[in-house]
Amino acid sequence: MRGAALIVLAWNKWELTRRCLDTLLESDLQQAEIIVVDNGSEDETVLALDSYSDEVRIVRLPENLGFVRGMNAGIDAARSEDDVVLLNNDLVITQHDWLNRLRDAAYASAENGIVGCRMLGAEPENLLFHLGGFIEPDRLWGQQTESGQQETDVGQFPRTRRAQCVAFALAYIRRDCLQRIGTLDEIFHSYYEDTDYCLRAAEQGIASVVAGAVTLRHDQHGSTRDDGGFRERLWKQSRESFAARWRDRLTDRYRGTVLWQGLTRFPHAYAQLTHGLLWRLDARCMRMAFAETAPELLDGGDFRLELAAERSLPPLPEVALVCAPGQMLAAARGQFRVALGYCEWQQPPASWVEHSKGFDLLLVPDAFQAGAYRDAGVRTPIEIVPLGIDREYCHPDVPRQRGPRERFVFLCVAEELQRDAPGQVIAAFRNSFNAKDPVELVVYVCPGHDESVIRDALEPLVKAPGKARVRLLAGWGFPAYERAQLMMSADAYVSARRGAGWDPFAREAIACGRILVAPAYGSQRELVREWGHAVEQEGYSEDPAQPGCLWSESDRESLAWNMREVYGRQEELGSLALSNASRFASAHNLDLSADLLVRKLESGSTLKPAAALVAPHQPRTLDLTGSGQIVVLGMHRSGTSSVGGILNLLGAWPGPDELLLRGEDNPRGHYEHGELHMACLRRLQAAGGDWKQPPVNDPPVAAVDAFRAESAAVLETLEPRRPWFIKEPRLCLLVRELLPLLTRPVFVHVVRDPREVADSLRRRDNMPAIDALALWERYTRAAFAASFGWHRLIIDYNALLEDPLESTRALLDDLEAAGIEGLRMPAAETIRNWIEPERTRQPVEGITLDDSQSELLASIRDRSILESAAAEC
Repeated sequence: MRGAALIVLAWNKWELTRRCLDTLLESDLQQAEIIVVDNGSEDETVLALDSYSDEVRIVRLPENLGFVRGMNAGIDAARSEDDVVLLNNDLVITQHDWLNRLRDAAYASAENGIVGCRMLGAEPENLLFHLGGFIEPDRLWGQQTESGQQETDVGQFPRTRRAQCVAFALAYIRRDCLQRIGTLDEIFHSYYEDTDYCLRAAEQGIASVVAGAVTLRHDQHGSTRDDGGFRERLWKQSRESFAARWRDRLTDRYRGTVLWQGLTRFPHAYAQLTHGLLWRLDARCMRMAFAETAPELLDGGDFRLELAAERSLPPLPEVALVCAPGQMLAAARGQFRVALGYCEWQQPPASWVEHSKGFDLLLVPDAFQAGAYRDAGVRTPIEIVPLGIDREYCHPDVPRQRGPRERFVFLCVAEELQRDAPGQVIAAFRNSFNAKDPVELVVYVCPGHDESVIRDALEPLVKAPGKARVRLLAGWGFPAYERAQLMMSADAYVSARRGAGWDPFAREAIACGRILVAPAYGSQRELVREWGHAVEQEGYSEDPAQPGCLWSESDRESLAWNMREVYGRQEELGSLALSNASRFASAHNLDLSADLLVRKLESGSTLKPAAALVAPHQPRTLDLTGSGQIVVLGMHRSGTSSVGGILNLLGAWPGPDELLLRGEDNPRGHYEHGELHMACLRRLQAAGGDWKQPPVNDPPVAAVDAFRAESAAVLETLEPRRPWFIKEPRLCLLVRELLPLLTRPVFVHVVRDPREVADSLRRRDNMPAIDALALWERYTRAAFAASFGWHRLIIDYNALLEDPLESTRALLDDLEAAGIEGLRMPAAETIRNWIEPERTRQPVEGITLDDSQSELLASIRDRSILESAAAEC
């Protein structure tokens, strides 16, 4: 059974190694072995390690061979089937379940071969040094965060996501990745070996991912600190080797230069688009350059932006992308000229319409904006690119800052006094609540040109004595990446915005699980109707700064009523907002916007064609002998017990007979290991579900760990008797959690006509057919999704009944082709005694499949599902 080898590389600095080992040994190390490689230490490390010899395995090297050769020595010492985890000795393990969460990320997809994590630097700065990095060909300075900024930890990047590279201060490497790529390249002594390895893996379709659920501390360069320039010499040598191999290849990946002409500070919405999209486009093979459309001071802490601003430009870049308000639109400097933006009124002013003639394509965020520009007379082609939120920063788990007194908090954001109408929000709030109500309105005044005007206008309103509490946050700046903490400090986001433009705060409120109260107008029209509480319109007014351009006016009674309604139903609506957050963020995220934006930029035909995609890595394609581990997957009432009996006759072991379950509905036995069966029951129950009603939410991580530990104990008892098999219908839902324990498994999918499954469940469990079919689809999709990339085959239960001998022989042939050894064909009479041939089948009446179920069944029957990675709902 597969485990994990945790390889700690030590060279002198015993106190660092001791701290690493002590914190490591205090964590949950299920199925793990610690290997310490003493890389020629000359201090007390040599003797001090002996006191850990009962808990770790020690590999001693005669001299310091460097990081790469030292780690390779550890990999060579690991058990041949184990995954490996590379660990610097200057790591501090601060999370008990770190290893299991890395395993979850590693086996979330068949192509995930290398896993890193979030890494904090030394206290008290609490800076995130690593979030998954990238390297660019201009300077070849590897960066530890994709955004190019070093930030304090505010819960950002919480998901498992793909990155160009991860730092090998900690790297979980799956065994099948090692078998395909090999060990670290010894042309590197130290440094750049991790980026090189990730890039080589990517060329083989192996993904490097960052497990957002894991955060550890890394006291960077602990072993080479105070070294008299030793570290710098190593870095330069490795950089030269890396440049020779990768600089030209990295440069060639770019499809052309895209000049982003825009703003990085004010207005905030446009600045957020620059910071959020510029680096995402660069990661999608657009060579991004930057030019400001109005004088401003760039953020020196943003490497991506700094690099883009300094890049040399061709005489005419392939694409010019102008992202700025209409009054700041600059002449586009590119072969294909694109504008990305929106207007704040019913229609843009005539000057904007005239300026649009200088573009080949106008991109707007929604249908309202497209209609506004067309109605104003714009003839430039207009297309829609929905602008999503950055879900790496905006989510309900952002650390929440609250005041000492628990009040229900409304948050209003004011950037422009006339457009945002914060005075109307204050008036509606005061009409709705009094000083005794445990409720508060916080008005955040954004830094910028209108800040003092807003403050002067609102301070008299805020200071009104005896009124409901209103707090003004003015003169208070913070990094843009911390804005979600401001949103999380509130319970609801409220707006009386007159402008029709895209309001990122409204979307971020929903993604953070906050209640939204806003006018259903302009770019927020459909958003508020679907996800929020709509404030009715009272009419229109003219923007004093843009004569002839109309704003919307919110109905004050409707605004006040909505605030009272939200406050009165705060528990119900707050729970609903939290439950909607993840679904909203998945469908409205900035990565989707970046993907679509790339396609729009391609439409000008000035960029190089995209490189052919590398086929995702699948472990089954490795030329390795089979492990003898078989996992049977199939929905309840699909014939899995019959197939289990056939596998037993073929010579696969299901475990001791006294531990196998039998029931009234199957007195000959289910061929289910009782202890594994109970582990599955407990796992589903811990997540609030059972076999009939599978959980819909993510399970508690403790439940996953307990299930994996219980299952590991069962698998250990089976290991001496390969080939063996496990079989439990609930494994369709749970088997992905067992993948870290399995060594080159073969999955046997047992399928049956779903109408027959539904009919059987209707008769046995009195389950409505529509529910039974939905359950069949859920189980079947989950099973095929979990097994994708691994050896798998299908056996049809109805075919088995029609011709037991032929089906059994075909199953044996498929298993042997997948590398399973030690099986044999039983006598024909033995098979007939187990499976009585059924020559006729009674049709099932009154049960029909919907389109999704019919499509799934068709893909099973023609076996196309075996090549599909998109089975899961």
